[in-house]
Amino acid sequence: MAENKSEKPVFDPLPSPQEFCLTVPLYEGFRYNKDASNPFFGLEHFKGSLDCYCHGCGRHTVFNRMGEPKYQEHHHRSNYIFVLWFSCSRDRNHQACFIFHSHEGVIQKIGQNPSLADLAIPDLEKYRPVLGDEGFRELTRAVGLASHGVGVGAFVYLRRIFEALIEKARQQAATEQDWDERAFENARMDEKIAMLKQHLPKFLVENRSLYGIMSVGVHTLSEAKCLDAFPVVRVGIELILDEHLERHAREKKIAAATKGISALGAALKEK
Repeated sequence: MAENKSEKPVFDPLPSPQEFCLTVPLYEGFRYNKDASNPFFGLEHFKGSLDCYCHGCGRHTVFNRMGEPKYQEHHHRSNYIFVLWFSCSRDRNHQACFIFHSHEGVIQKIGQNPSLADLAIPDLEKYRPVLGDEGFRELTRAVGLASHGVGVGAFVYLRRIFEALIEKARQQAATEQDWDERAFENARMDEKIAMLKQHLPKFLVENRSLYGIMSVGVHTLSEAKCLDAFPVVRVGIELILDEHLERHAREKKIAAATKGISALGAALKEK
């Protein structure tokens, strides 16, 4: 009879301290070797800085560690809570804290202030002109849900944003003489994107599989897998929006230059 061998414990690669504080959702657990010496020393005694938004200053800044980690009053090495404090390099009264819990070989972040959404949303404000107020609210909801560990719901909002961008392009294409609305309605999403390629950012056209990924996330993937995929999908959406912003900025500059050249030409003719 074959000898039964006990399975080797599986441990997770721990995020960097910056990632753990600024991007990892609350309550996402990471398994570590509890028999090892100082298994997450790099996090617990992190001496570096965080580059993130400061609500007190109203802008991005560098937050520096404040002193040593603070622990709960009574703690045991296998079950305890510690807090990392950071202060804004511009004003030490502007602070951020992150609370971690270690228990039975699992470490997770169980609290923070400001929240992940509070840190991320100011960076998203630039997309409001492209998305409109409703679309902007959906984007911030997606980020907020993901920051609280709700992956499927976050994917739903990202997919709604994607669909709204496609609809906006369809409305533009529908003004063209050779537009075939019936063919568009009967097409799959990747075919619709191909039909609208003249009205969509190049990144979206080249990466139209993004919609399928979001749909799989909504209908098939677990919360954990959606959360794992969320950062990549979010970046994809932001790149699409970035192209829209660049196009709008260029169109605005062209319009201003055209108006200025026209005015200058008229002034020279008068002379």
